[in-house]
Amino acid sequence: MVKILTAVCKEIVLLSRDRTGLLVLFLMPALLVVIITLVQVNVMELTGQKKTRILFHDLDGGRLGTLLGEQLRSAHFEIIAADPATTDVTEVEELVNAGRYRLAILISRGSSAALEKKASSLLAAEPDAGNEAAAIPPESVRVYFDPGIMPGFRSGLSSQLHMALAAVAMKMKLAALAETLEEVVVSYGLSPEATPLPLSTLDSRLEQPLLEIDIDPGDEDTPRMAPYNPVQQNVAAWALFGMFFTALPIAGSLLEERKSGIWHRLKSMPVSQLQLFFGKMLAYIGVCFCQFLLIWLIGAYLFPLLDLPAFTVSPRTTATVLTIVAVSLAVCGYGLFLGLACNTYEQAFMIGATSVVAAAAVGGVMVPVYAMPQLMQQLSILSPINWGLNALQELLIRNSPASTVISDFFRLAGFALITLLGAWKLSRSRL
Repeated sequence: MVKILTAVCKEIVLLSRDRTGLLVLFLMPALLVVIITLVQVNVMELTGQKKTRILFHDLDGGRLGTLLGEQLRSAHFEIIAADPATTDVTEVEELVNAGRYRLAILISRGSSAALEKKASSLLAAEPDAGNEAAAIPPESVRVYFDPGIMPGFRSGLSSQLHMALAAVAMKMKLAALAETLEEVVVSYGLSPEATPLPLSTLDSRLEQPLLEIDIDPGDEDTPRMAPYNPVQQNVAAWALFGMFFTALPIAGSLLEERKSGIWHRLKSMPVSQLQLFFGKMLAYIGVCFCQFLLIWLIGAYLFPLLDLPAFTVSPRTTATVLTIVAVSLAVCGYGLFLGLACNTYEQAFMIGATSVVAAAAVGGVMVPVYAMPQLMQQLSILSPINWGLNALQELLIRNSPASTVISDFFRLAGFALITLLGAWKLSRSRL
């Protein structure tokens, strides 16, 4: 045990001298997780998955603006009200064209009165020869779109605006209907209070929903996790990406020891080759744990400072630690295999970097697996990064029991065993 600890100390000393390598191992995944998450959150805003800011310029100040604002807020929009006294129409258009807002809504003066009049006129319109209500031109609401938004996002915004305007128009019609019915009741010499249905609350009664969505609350004993956001995906994904890149310095240190003759001098000491391997593995397992801890701290404490959701985890501590150990063993096994299978550092770097990036791309680090084509989804099962990512997402995000990640755990352990056995076999002939 003392010999193994001595080998671990040797690896730590060598690592501490390679400051550039340590900077790459820790700074690269940290920067990637911050940059990619910020970009994805902005993409969510552009595709309507996040609140969209609307410049709301209400020159009328009547019921139309109040009802439309309520509908838009309930439709997940952030309303920024412009001051009618200090902001003119030209300035609103310039703010949207400059990209400050995705769209702006202008309600002209007298719109509420005109809309209420048209709603009343619609009920009082005489039927024509086709037995249909006389056509009444609709009141318009001016909308300015940012010319730089994507067509799909613009179409989605237009659909939501149409639904909001339809809801406002329906409320206006119901209010006009209540007033008309009350006038009819009074014309027959009856009191509106004597009617079975109170006419003053007719519009509010008809607006009450009869159906609603009942979301399954799940098991009361199982804590519910927060809804999905890019932070939940990226923290685990880029932590694994950085951990697998640790295979490169493992291979590089082994190649350096082979070329310089240090390994042969170490073997001449009273220490076995297996103990040297174990010492190297334990040192880099510690590096992998530090990488994961750094990314977790960034997600939990730095992201809220950047106006991003905080990374939330479930209390599956034991299963999470075992998964990280399995990932670290897989990384060490692959690094040792590269260091023994390749003859030069250039070969190890080219093969190692290419294979890790390919495994990350196929495994769901850059893009979630469910968003990939069917062929890519089938290929993702071959990526060790995908096994680790699936396990961490089940434990940290979905709060699943440890039994759900057993298959991924054994895949990682099997990959580590195969690569370590391959490295051991190569060491018999090359060391």
